Amino acid sequence: MNPNAAIFVPGQACAPVPPTLPRNVHKATDLDDVVAAPAALQALVRRLASERLLCIDCEGADLSKGSWRDGQLVQDPAVPLHGQICLLQIGTTSGEAFAIDIYELGAAAFDLGLRALLEDARIIKVVHDFRQDEDALWHQFRVRAQGLFDCQIADVFLRRLKGHRTGYVLGSAKLIANHGIELVSVPGYGAITQEQKLLIHERFSQDRHLWARRPLPCEMVQYAKADVLPLAKLFQAMLWQLTQHTGSEEVSQRLVRAGSVAYASSFRDLTACRCRLCCNAEENARFDGHKVFHQMASAGQVEPWLMQRLWRPEDANPLPPPGRSKFYVNEHDESVRLDSS
Repeated sequence: MNPNAAIFVPGQACAPVPPTLPRNVHKATDLDDVVAAPAALQALVRRLASERLLCIDCEGADLSKGSWRDGQLVQDPAVPLHGQICLLQIGTTSGEAFAIDIYELGAAAFDLGLRALLEDARIIKVVHDFRQDEDALWHQFRVRAQGLFDCQIADVFLRRLKGHRTGYVLGSAKLIANHGIELVSVPGYGAITQEQKLLIHERFSQDRHLWARRPLPCEMVQYAKADVLPLAKLFQAMLWQLTQHTGSEEVSQRLVRAGSVAYASSFRDLTACRCRLCCNAEENARFDGHKVFHQMASAGQVEPWLMQRLWRPEDANPLPPPGRSKFYVNEHDESVRLDSS
């Protein structure tokens, strides 16, 4: 499919950025600005290298390992090309958000300093459900982000320490709202609630190449940046709450870092892809404590007393793999739900 074909975008067509920025979006970067030139990326990396904490997210065409394995594109006529990283967003504690055009820059983006930035363990990388991102970054570019603080696994730990159920993980907007953090508003969408995110993803799924189209519609760039803007505040809120249970911020940080490594690898190390074209991706919301806690125990970085508090009998057995995909790719290279009429 031609990435420059007519654009399907929910809401209004792309227009110039209005002079009044929505709340929670810092004026330091234009809402629809994308870093797509090598010199601009190098300058950005130099600027961000001094940060102690960055918020990271990726967008792509059914983001996953997809059609790549260990840095190589796998040609399979039975499986359509998918999984490609198209955009990588970075947020700062001062409220800035940057979008890097990986689709345009390709592997060169990581040779221009982005790899070193992501793999610098001294910088905390706040993420939310980094499993598909890690899967795609490793298999497409052999990049493995270091210093992860995954808010989704941190929420599982916090709920377990409070004695709550953890059968399913929480979406980012739900988690942000639960911690009393104001949701980011994006022109054309309003406040990005969990329900709104599901609707947007449903619309995006009608065109599986949407993130690969150039130029990217400005409202998609705004939506992508909105994913990283609240993460710094969420990090602070979750770290404080965890510390009330562990008694030490250092112990809390070490716990989430160890859990984030285990959680991020849970898709990367699989032979199969876990995107919606390859399985029933809705089942990825189930929490597999067996895999996460066994890997954490093997690493030995978390205090035994804390591991004992977190472990539950349900973690003794792994979850079954997800079922078959609810989507197929038709003759027009479009993803269509199997139950659609």
